[in-house]
Amino acid sequence: MFKTLFTILPFVFAGLLMPAFVLAGKIRTRGQAIWTMVFLFCASKFVCFEALGGNAFAPELPEKVIWFWNWAYSGMCILLAFTLLALPVRFFVSRRYPSGRWRMGWVVALPVLAWTVAAIGVYNGYKAPDVNEVLIEYENLPEGLDGYRIVHISDIHASSASRRWRTEKIVELANAAKPDLICVTGDLSDGYSAKRQKDLEPIRKLKAEDGVYFSTGNHEYYFDSLNWRMTFAKWGLRILDNRCVFPRSDLAIGGVNDPVCERVHDLKPDPARVFEVATNGEFRILLQHRPAPDYSKIHGDGYKYSADLQLSGHTHGGVMPGLSWLVSRANKGFVKGLYRKEDGSAVYVSSGSGQWAGFPVRLFNDSEITVITLRKKRGR
Repeated sequence: MFKTLFTILPFVFAGLLMPAFVLAGKIRTRGQAIWTMVFLFCASKFVCFEALGGNAFAPELPEKVIWFWNWAYSGMCILLAFTLLALPVRFFVSRRYPSGRWRMGWVVALPVLAWTVAAIGVYNGYKAPDVNEVLIEYENLPEGLDGYRIVHISDIHASSASRRWRTEKIVELANAAKPDLICVTGDLSDGYSAKRQKDLEPIRKLKAEDGVYFSTGNHEYYFDSLNWRMTFAKWGLRILDNRCVFPRSDLAIGGVNDPVCERVHDLKPDPARVFEVATNGEFRILLQHRPAPDYSKIHGDGYKYSADLQLSGHTHGGVMPGLSWLVSRANKGFVKGLYRKEDGSAVYVSSGSGQWAGFPVRLFNDSEITVITLRKKRGR
């Protein structure tokens, strides 16, 4: 159903653009035919990826072909948004200038602006992530963890459109931070392990004194998840499924699998059980791909869980203005950055170290590798 929706939706957008952009712009017959072909080409992205590349979301096509089609498709979506926003302005201007001098701005300026914004957004989704330093203070932090450094990586989405060079850069930046701990919160790859191992393999070089820990995201279960799990274990990523480990006496690292796992492998994520063995006042860090999954569907109403620090991803930072509101609604208000709770605990939501190629746009929302430093809060 998910694939069907993303296949049909672009053609709905193209259908809306015909009356909203072409007819409202009073474009003549030849121009209508040209724009119709342009919109159909843009909308056919997922159909052609499936037909020519073997998979709508992870096509085996040349990288430049994929990014060109991503740019064209993203520009069409942005043009639709701009067109709908500009319709009231068009109505006012056409009444003021009935001779039609406004038409050139409508037919030329809007598309140029839309595909320019798309080019910027696609480039931001493609380029290497920034390093984001974050300081989090706790009153109850054990003395031994004062100054403790954690690198948080999420949503790399290595694919035929995000190749090995990008993973190598992420690993280089993460190791350069000299972390005590590295936490990876899912969605590492889009594609089958036989095809994508070469692009993702540099993550085996991640190094931290207390280890590299991993919790699965939803995309781990879309492509041969069992093979990926074996590969991750071979590369040195310690997978945490409803359990916690103690890399040091004052620290407990727990993780849960993404809720999609319940449908694929019949394994229910249960963060409330993760820290049942952490009973000696350890500082608890929970790795959970989604910042606020709806566990009521799995465990019933009133289900609660807690940790001193929860690390999550999944939201891609809201992608861009406008979409960020929808992302917030779908994730109980979490979009990106640091959130403090009344009990003193914290949730950090990464904007992601990569970008899903389905809509690979980032605007006012850079990808990131997060370096979190824990500090004990002291009285002033």
